Amino acid sequence: MIIETIPLGAGHVITLTDQTCHYFGGYYHVKLLAYCDIPLEQSYFKNAEEFSAAVDKLGTAVRFERVLEKMAVPEAEIVLVRNQLTNSFHATSIAYLSLPGFAPGFVRSEYQKFIKKAQQKQMARA
Repeated sequence: MIIETIPLGAGHVITLTDQTCHYFGGYYHVKLLAYCDIPLEQSYFKNAEEFSAAVDKLGTAVRFERVLEKMAVPEAEIVLVRNQLTNSFHATSIAYLSLPGFAPGFVRSEYQKFIKKAQQKQMARA
């Protein structure tokens, strides 16, 4: 269930979803997922070749995700804990995610992780 959509600027939007589920007895695993699909843009890369390689490997967008959770929450406290997690996300993450350099930095970082992982797989095969 979508709790909230948060505009970040530059056309990016964080979607905050509730994935709370029953844990045991009268207790719940309160879990929120915050995500944003960030399109790859050529300006995020050194040159057109690197951009093309990134699109080939990652697709046209990469997903930023953060899980916010608390285990063993009594049923009567679900709404309170959900609100605390949401407020904490707003207080600690929204400003950072809204910075102009976040999207390019995140996309480049995800591309570098992909390259490093691919290199490690190649070395493991050799």
